[in-house]
Amino acid sequence: MHLILLTRFHSNHQGPTGTPLGLRLMAAALRQGHTLTVINPAEVTLAFGGVENNQFPVSWRGQPYPEADLTLPMARWDDHQTWQIAETLQSWGRRISMHQRVPLGDHVSMARLLARRGIPAPRSWVLSHPDQLQILLPEVRFPILMRSRYGGTGRKVAVVQHSGEAFSHARHLATGGQPFLVQDLPEPLGEDLRLLVIGDRVVTALHRLAPAGFVRPKEAGNPRAIPMQITAEEARVALAAAKLYGAPFCAVSLLRTLQGPLMLELSRVPTLAEFEAATGQDYATPIVNHLAEMAQRLKQAAATGPITPLRVDERG
Repeated sequence: MHLILLTRFHSNHQGPTGTPLGLRLMAAALRQGHTLTVINPAEVTLAFGGVENNQFPVSWRGQPYPEADLTLPMARWDDHQTWQIAETLQSWGRRISMHQRVPLGDHVSMARLLARRGIPAPRSWVLSHPDQLQILLPEVRFPILMRSRYGGTGRKVAVVQHSGEAFSHARHLATGGQPFLVQDLPEPLGEDLRLLVIGDRVVTALHRLAPAGFVRPKEAGNPRAIPMQITAEEARVALAAAKLYGAPFCAVSLLRTLQGPLMLELSRVPTLAEFEAATGQDYATPIVNHLAEMAQRLKQAAATGPITPLRVDERG
């Protein structure tokens, strides 16, 4: 099988001694008898029209985009270039697994989506003006989390300890007229559960402690991460989050509370080093095997063609 990851993230998401995810998957694919290529969308061009209007319009490094059994785009929701490439490949009949364009960087839209899908998450209030905090204050318990509508990985996010600080931060976040979020910061602080999902299974879970001064663990470099048995409800929440995104593999962070699990975060390009160091297991190989199974299903679907259901009166 020839597998392609279309992603800008292939060199990121590694621990101090870890290997980037793309290289880990390339090595695992080679051991399984497959070829895995990582293509940076910045090196891809689209060219439409011209003398030969039916000419394949996607080029990589000046050559036609390679044939593959599966192209997997791993794109941010607002990465328009990668989505344009993926949609063009799909329109030309290339074997591509399109995931959902879920706006993970848009915290207001994600709060709506999680609520509509019944995925439990910390309570969130969407405010458009600092004065609305006055109405909200009786409902919240400090500390709280305040964040801008857009941004992640610590950008425009603050842990707020009291009402005066909340009003000051609200005035900052409301600059430009964008709505902002106020969120519960449920206990326990300084820890989480990190689950690795491959396909429709949670393959492992870790209990992680955050470094000193952090309210939640980091992507890597936490002082402790140990394997943890999870409940059926925790697995359900993690799988529901992965299904919402449509990710063939991902990491989901949950918080175990007295009221049940809460989803904190979904990582589309998970670090494997922490999982593998804690468990002694290889998780790159099962990811590659799952991608190869996806490619095989795409191949079979292409061979049989689309299926048109018969009307009830035509079934005999």
